[in-house]
Amino acid sequence: MDSDNPSLEEQRDRVDNAILTAMEDLDRDYLRKLQIEMHACATACCADADANAEAVQRCVDRCQVRLTRARCFVQQGMSDFENRLEKCIQNCRLHGSDYHLDRCSNNCVDSHVGLLPEMLRAMRDTLEKGV
Repeated sequence: MDSDNPSLEEQRDRVDNAILTAMEDLDRDYLRKLQIEMHACATACCADADANAEAVQRCVDRCQVRLTRARCFVQQGMSDFENRLEKCIQNCRLHGSDYHLDRCSNNCVDSHVGLLPEMLRAMRDTLEKGV
């Protein structure tokens, strides 16, 4: 295989690395902050000496809602991205030769990885507004 057409494994590694970097950025910039807020909130729930166990649990459950929604939103966005990429590559497989598959799938990877920054910007905007 020539250097202009990375192998399918190299393409997969490139996508995996791009997604991992994106997830780490979103975690560091947004999800961890929500996790800190959730733990502070839950600590306050547990510190309420007048509340019974059921009330404390309801309070803790409410503290988790924002983080859970944000995590689900991020996971759904990444899953949608991977599904669109897979559909693009599946479409390549419908068109025959190994050379065409390699070239076509590489174009899929290039175009989809190129879309990640815009997708992340949109996800950040949504996370900043609160999911």
